[in-house]
Amino acid sequence: MATTESRSDASSIDESELEEAGPNSRTVRALTEVMTVLDSIGRARNADDLFLVNSGSGSEYLVDTRIGSCECKWKQYNPSEECKHQKRVAFATGERPIPQWVDDAALDDQFGLHVDDEPRKAVADGGVMQVRFDDGSVTSPAEEPLAVNSGDEPRTKRAKQEDIDVSFLAKPGRYEVHSASDSWYKVDVLEETCSCPDVAERCKHRRRVEIEIEADRVPRPDGKLPNA
Repeated sequence: MATTESRSDASSIDESELEEAGPNSRTVRALTEVMTVLDSIGRARNADDLFLVNSGSGSEYLVDTRIGSCECKWKQYNPSEECKHQKRVAFATGERPIPQWVDDAALDDQFGLHVDDEPRKAVADGGVMQVRFDDGSVTSPAEEPLAVNSGDEPRTKRAKQEDIDVSFLAKPGRYEVHSASDSWYKVDVLEETCSCPDVAERCKHRRRVEIEIEADRVPRPDGKLPNA
């Protein structure tokens, strides 16, 4: 799996690099390079057509699917073609099925984790199927509370899969959440609130706290330790 951005996203681009960046190579990069597609956050908040793409090099690009734009350098030099960031958004959101020839093991580990829609993959009969990046060794959510199952909503899936730490803060029912993005949020399970910017009724942080409480991984809202 590639872990770096292509040279075509660097500050300077020469003609030879542009000639070598064919559509097939951009598709492979879009599927295998380390990228995180985010919706409903930052500049993409409350806009169905906007997505933020964070690359393995630490760069951030805004992709607008409505007008077909991306902020990356390669797109500026090729306005009529899709860059790898646009392709990644299309694959991650399920707008475009992942080609049948792609080996699932080659896909970036972050694929589709941070968007509400599910990726799809083309199958031999010409149709498509949903792609879920679950731990195949875990079949019972009762045995493992963070196991993802087919009935989970997108935010529940993210609440289970993302690297989120929950700690008890104060009675009654206040918890502190340290997210995968290194942000800190306050969750109040009794007031049903979270300090994160997500406008959803139940954000992934609230869902994770509820899962941790139910699984006896953190103190109950009254402050009592699990099994006390």
